[in-house]
Amino acid sequence: MKQVTPALLRKNLVCMSAAVLFAFIGAGCSINLQHGKLNPPGRTYSDTIYTSKSATGSADLPKGADGRVGWGRGTLFAIPIVPVHVVGQGNEEVMKEIQAALTEVGYKVQVVEAGTPSPGKVLTCQVEKFKFNNYTWLFPIVPTWGGIRLNASLVGADQKVLWTHQFSGSGSTLDFSNGYTSSAKTSMTEILNEMTTEFSSDEFHTALTK
Repeated sequence: MKQVTPALLRKNLVCMSAAVLFAFIGAGCSINLQHGKLNPPGRTYSDTIYTSKSATGSADLPKGADGRVGWGRGTLFAIPIVPVHVVGQGNEEVMKEIQAALTEVGYKVQVVEAGTPSPGKVLTCQVEKFKFNNYTWLFPIVPTWGGIRLNASLVGADQKVLWTHQFSGSGSTLDFSNGYTSSAKTSMTEILNEMTTEFSSDEFHTALTK
């Protein structure tokens, strides 16, 4: 029977700790895109508004479920270890969040499927940034941070841009169990609160209805 020495015990503990850490990193590197409670809009409308089904992706949020939006990082030098992904089709999830802001303002949202003729004015979105990272070296203290930047545009049937606005939000947390989702939720809530303000403005409503 092999004798358990202090050195062997330390080695086993290190290996077990590493295994737990990497299991945690692998399990936690996903984002369920959502938002928190939104501020009430300045005014509400009941008009119908068309939106694209999916946002246009960027280098940070490629099309499809396998788009990487960041890294779980380990070691003292923050070496990328495990890729971070948005659960579901990332660009569609972004558009669902925008639709939620429109609904908050009272608009009746109708989704335009890709490849179908434009019914008129359509709200579209370009993802300019979607990136989140964490740092696990100090586990169980795990800083997670990142941000989102979107450019929403109201486009006419002739593809002329009638209204456009850039929105951005950022988030950070020490929540090691759900850090990515928590940071993204803070970022998206910040963006949607700004969107409800803009979507309830005279400028946007006039561009939609004139």
